[in-house]
Amino acid sequence: MRNSSIPFSSAKQAIHDPGLGTSFERPLERLMAGDGSFRVNRVGGVGALREAFIWLVSIPGWQLVLVLLAAYTALNLVFGSLYMLIGVEHIGNADLGSLRGRWTTAFGMSIQTVTTVGYGYLYPNGPLAWALASIEGMFGILGFSLISAIIYSRFARPTAKLAYSDQALIAPHQDGWSLQMRMANRRGTLMREVKVRMLLVMADMDDQGERLNYYDLPLQFDHVSFMPLSWTLVHAINTDSPLAGLSAADLISRRAEVLVIVMGVDVGYMQHVYTRHSYRFDEVQWGGRFARAFSSQNGVMHLYLDKLSDTLDVEAPERLPG
Repeated sequence: MRNSSIPFSSAKQAIHDPGLGTSFERPLERLMAGDGSFRVNRVGGVGALREAFIWLVSIPGWQLVLVLLAAYTALNLVFGSLYMLIGVEHIGNADLGSLRGRWTTAFGMSIQTVTTVGYGYLYPNGPLAWALASIEGMFGILGFSLISAIIYSRFARPTAKLAYSDQALIAPHQDGWSLQMRMANRRGTLMREVKVRMLLVMADMDDQGERLNYYDLPLQFDHVSFMPLSWTLVHAINTDSPLAGLSAADLISRRAEVLVIVMGVDVGYMQHVYTRHSYRFDEVQWGGRFARAFSSQNGVMHLYLDKLSDTLDVEAPERLPG
């Protein structure tokens, strides 16, 4: 049930829709996934092959390896079956003594042809086998060329590898309270000229029903020149903050979501990189303080990425002042 104590007049602080929409016929689970991808399923759009290439360039490396192994195996199974269909007697030095031997010959012929290795022991021996081998060879050349393009695109495409704390915090700050989250660079390369924007999305009611409103959350520091260590983003909650006067129950009832947009220059690429992250209402810890994630040892700074989400419990008021 929506909290009726929160008037829609709070939308006077709202900003224009940044491009995510303001009203939907049903409530959304969240606008942005935790990894920063927008939760939009497109119907139609660009061609399937082009979309598949972009997908292969974007997925994690282990998933790409599994996809390539599955495609390689499937291709050999298909052409191995075709060699069996035309008859392995059309393959030189084929093992015709058993079904297992015939299948091993067909599968081995496919592997040699698609990889263009050609050891010479197995070879086409007849027009049907030559025709099938020429077709499979073309698939092999095109396939490995595509793999080369995918690998090159993955290495050449500038990306940011930022680690974010698992939760945002309602944390004490100076003489009041704040919304905080923490991030750090996973890479050993330095990020410089890093800028951050933080948005709050909340569902409000007006005379036309429910709508999403967007609020800027000004930060204590919204840019840094260098980011060799972790960076705690702090939004001070004062009377001008859209979080002023809210409780944890209000965040739940209004399906609050905090969007974090980061831009910087990765000196490894010497190009601008962008990344996004999202914290939903159930990923905001009501009362806490981040534990230190870095230290100095033997005169050298040490950053512990595995401690990025470590927190200390702090009792917070039931409702934020404001």
